[in-house]
Amino acid sequence: MLSGKSQALRTRRLARRYHLDFLQGHRGQAFGAWAAHGVTLDLIGEGNDYVGKGLSGGKIIVRPDPKSGIVPEESIIVGNTVLYGAITGECYFRGIAGERFAVRNSGAYAVVEGTGDHGCEYMTAALSSF
Repeated sequence: MLSGKSQALRTRRLARRYHLDFLQGHRGQAFGAWAAHGVTLDLIGEGNDYVGKGLSGGKIIVRPDPKSGIVPEESIIVGNTVLYGAITGECYFRGIAGERFAVRNSGAYAVVEGTGDHGCEYMTAALSSF
């Protein structure tokens, strides 16, 4: 427990120091994995598989670039198995998620335009809005 609190403090200091808000472009596997309370990752672009894996209190926002011409309601913005094993935090995705969205999510809140097959499997004590 002590190591978790220590890591959370370090993560918050890094977020303030390196301004992790307003990232742009494509982010690969496990973007925002285990993001701790106090960390906000605001991505203008798209994310790959496992975005928010094990989310631990942070906030993740993924939205398309307004100049891209993407229609969010019809386009994939994050890949498969997003929020796998998340325990707390918030996610806002302006677009559609791939398959197995929020599987084993046990406490994080999520808003997404739509999802592929098998969304919210084994989810407990969490909330997802489509």
